This record gives sequence, C-alpha cells and structure tokens, in this order.
Amino acid sequence: VEDLLSPELCVCRTDDGRLVEGLREAMLETVIPRGAGDRVMVVLGEHAGKVGRILEREPGRSRALVQLQRDAGGQVVPLGYDLICHYVGGLEED
Repeated sequence: VEDLLSPELCVCRTDDGRLVEGLREAMLETVIPRGAGDRVMVVLGEHAGKVGRILEREPGRSRALVQLQRDAGGQVVPLGYDLICHYVGGLEED
C-alpha cells in the first residue's frame, strides 16, 4: 500500500512497480512474512500503526506472537493474521 485515498480506497504498488489506484480493502490480501524476526505493522485494532517483530507464527490458529517496538514498551501480543501485515518501511531511530 502506497497511499490511502480515503478510509475505503488506497493506492498500491505491484511487484513490477506499477501503481494501481482505487483499490478497496476487500480486493487486498494481507501478506504475512514467513520468517521469525520479520517486521510487521499492526493495521487494525488496539495497536494499529505500531511496528513489531514476529517471535512465533501459529498457522493453525492464523495468528502470530509479535513483540511491539520500544514505543510500546516491547510488549508481546498475540495478533491474528488479519490484524498485521509485512512491514518494509524504514527502521526507527534509537
């Protein structure tokens, strides 16, 4: 997701670099990183907007154990796959 046009519409960049405008949430699929330690952003719920690292994945329960970054006190929370997505943004300054 590159930009939000409204609460319902966004602009996304494809793997080949093309921009696609006017996409609705129902048209998107959440990408969950495969490795432990990969970064995710919380996109829904109480911790929305926070970035963290996957400590453990629970595919059978469709959730991951995530340690939120320092601004959240390093809190560890179980989050459903629908609440998180792969985060490829920059690192926070320490």
